[in-house]
Amino acid sequence: LYLGTGSSMEEGFMLVFPERLLAGDMPHKDFLHLYGPGSLWALAGWYKLVGVSITAERVFGLAQLAGIVFGVMALVWPWGRRVATAAGILGVLLTTTAIGLTALAWDGAVAFIVASVWVGLRARRWLTDTDDPPTAAALGRADRLLVGSGVLAGLALLFRPVAIVAVGLATLSLIAGD
Repeated sequence: LYLGTGSSMEEGFMLVFPERLLAGDMPHKDFLHLYGPGSLWALAGWYKLVGVSITAERVFGLAQLAGIVFGVMALVWPWGRRVATAAGILGVLLTTTAIGLTALAWDGAVAFIVASVWVGLRARRWLTDTDDPPTAAALGRADRLLVGSGVLAGLALLFRPVAIVAVGLATLSLIAGD
């Protein structure tokens, strides 16, 4: 996938727009960008570290896709290693066949949503693991995890504001529980 042709328009956007941001241009003033600013900021920071290249963009895209795949595997891990492996294989097939390793804003948003749900579930576990009321230490840890879950959900919305529906549904499912 590193050597293959990606989607030229999307890959071009994810190369040129962050580079223009580094040069001082502003989205919606100097160029039209239809997604949230998070993907541009993240890629601009990445390009500042490693330079602007198609390889750097695809490494970033691979990291986003790995976040989705490993996040889904972590979510289904309670059902066993076989289920997690099957979810991982299916995740790889679904995420890499559509558009390759392009660093899309959607991929970043989905990776952050999956991470937010996983962290939120960890917080619920600290609160509901036993029949006894949670200890002060467990409440403190759960509070920190819930804040982390909220920060990750906010980062998802920075990448794609329309992900508010997925973030809202995920939040409702975490609140409803059981």
